[in-house]
Amino acid sequence: MAKVEEQLGAVVKHHRKRLGLTQSQLAERIDRQPGTVQSLEAGSNAPTFETLVRLAAVFDMPLRDLFGVGEFAIKDGREDPLVGIVQRLSGLTTEELEWIDEVLAITLRFKPA
Repeated sequence: MAKVEEQLGAVVKHHRKRLGLTQSQLAERIDRQPGTVQSLEAGSNAPTFETLVRLAAVFDMPLRDLFGVGEFAIKDGREDPLVGIVQRLSGLTTEELEWIDEVLAITLRFKPA
């Protein structure tokens, strides 16, 4: 079962990589130590509200989007495959994500009704 901290860490890692930032660069932008970003992404540390606000600002997104939206909201103990998918995707480059998006689009065309 994935903890909220692990799910949030995967989301942070995804958006950091989306912007092409290292952990140190993100830490600098949110005025935190690199170890803070590292432990946050690993899911071993929960961020403060201030850190969440700073992350949302750097990622140029509403704060709530760090926690997912609608039925895809981050929930403690979530067991569905979405958690694993987000964690796998969070480490990919933009080019790799674009390739995955194309593969997914092709695959979903053949999805049974």
